[in-house]
Amino acid sequence: MIEEKLIFLNSQSPRSGHNFVAEVIRKIVDCETPIGDRSEIPFNPILSVYHKTLNTYFSSGGSKAFLDDLFINDIRDKLLKNNTNVLIKYTNYTGAKDAKQIYKDDIHILSIRDPKDCLLSLFKGMKYKKGYKSLLKKMALPFGLYHYTFSKKYSDKILAEIPNVNDFFVIKYEDLVTKNEESLKQLINLFNSNISVEELKEKMDNVKVLNSSFYKEETNSKTMWEASEKSTKFNPVNRNKGFNFLQILGVKIGSKRLRKRMGYI
Repeated sequence: MIEEKLIFLNSQSPRSGHNFVAEVIRKIVDCETPIGDRSEIPFNPILSVYHKTLNTYFSSGGSKAFLDDLFINDIRDKLLKNNTNVLIKYTNYTGAKDAKQIYKDDIHILSIRDPKDCLLSLFKGMKYKKGYKSLLKKMALPFGLYHYTFSKKYSDKILAEIPNVNDFFVIKYEDLVTKNEESLKQLINLFNSNISVEELKEKMDNVKVLNSSFYKEETNSKTMWEASEKSTKFNPVNRNKGFNFLQILGVKIGSKRLRKRMGYI
């Protein structure tokens, strides 16, 4: 990469292997993340609200140019002031198309993962509060009804946000986990990097696991947020262990439209 760029990484949810994707990008190209490597910045959602405001409320002629000059026009220079690429990551798709419209010459990535796997990871990491609502949820868990309703709401929310994927560079989490060579080549070419596929694979082996609901089963972490080496049991693709048939069926039915839209069925 010759000229420094903004790198926008948007994932469907916190349980989409988001941090792993970001770490792989860092292995390919030098970049800094504002605030810190784990930071999630709602930059694109703010742009979405900004555009919605401009298009919703009555304004005088020339107000857009005035407001763009006030709030938008010099942001890119401020972000790139250290003469290095800047990675801005966030765990949903809101505002991704707005950022693409404004920063046309920068890099815009959508990270996707099978919604079924994301949802099972979400369910695995759920904490239930005291009270009758949580009690009812716990009672309904074995029958898959809660899994279905939650999965449908999750899917509907993402379907309302996801932009046209043909306008973006799309990374499939599963392709990174399995080290799909064609996908790795495309990612390397995106950044015009000199790293070879084999070198990238070796570096990916050293990426630690972070924010996994299955940290007890598949990593050496003591908490979900502790970065740790993978164990030999680490297998984040198509997990089913710990869920019964009805629960998995509820997730599959509830997320069917989203899985179809993302090409998983």
